[in-house]
Amino acid sequence: MDDNKQNYEQKTGNIYGKLFNDYDKKLFEDSVELFEKRQKKWGVDLNWFKGKVCLDAGCGGGRFLVAISSLGVKEIVGIDISKQAVEVSNHRLKDRGVLNARAIEASVFSIPFGDNHFDYVISSGVIHYTHDPHKAFIELARVLKPGGKIFLSIYGKGGLKWLTNDIFRYSICKIIPFKTMDLIFKFLGVPANKRYNLFGNLYAKYTKRFSESEVRQWFKDAGFENFRRVKFERYDYEKPLSRIIHGEGWMQIMADKKY
Repeated sequence: MDDNKQNYEQKTGNIYGKLFNDYDKKLFEDSVELFEKRQKKWGVDLNWFKGKVCLDAGCGGGRFLVAISSLGVKEIVGIDISKQAVEVSNHRLKDRGVLNARAIEASVFSIPFGDNHFDYVISSGVIHYTHDPHKAFIELARVLKPGGKIFLSIYGKGGLKWLTNDIFRYSICKIIPFKTMDLIFKFLGVPANKRYNLFGNLYAKYTKRFSESEVRQWFKDAGFENFRRVKFERYDYEKPLSRIIHGEGWMQIMADKKY
């Protein structure tokens, strides 16, 4: 791994390892429950997960590992570049007596499993923080079985929100380091989940964004079908005002890998 890539992965891993470690028990449990609530809202049949082998690519503090492990899966593996996040995830799994889930330290660019290994792959809010999100997506597709399902969350382009974000990112955040800013917001009582949503966008080396048409083409080229974008609860990307504020928004996409 070249020095630049190693440095940015270490920086990003440190930011998220710290933020996910700061989740208290209630915040973590709420984030676990949110997975099932969203799946039900989107009409996903949770019985489909029974007996499946799953991957959480960028598992953070282990919220999806805990959530998906309870759905009757055979196994779910989480990978993350943050050693701290992996340790936190495995501690939480052990603390809950979860036996069908584990976290390992690995990159989305080199997932340590063979082709067509997993029935389900989830990667939420991860690949847009890398130097080459499309390359990371291809690696996710590689380890997914034909007929398997993927859930991808990735940042969309445009909107006033990103303009405001970038003004802070390239001004104040160049002066005040992450650790100091995190301490300030923590002192002000801002909970860990809010700091997580904010600071990655401001301090990660890369925060890349895409149009829905670009991402659709990724899926098409990689041999996926049944492309479906689902709505995020905090805004509706189909409404004009939301488009002005959020642009393409937080794209949450489900698709099936063709046989």
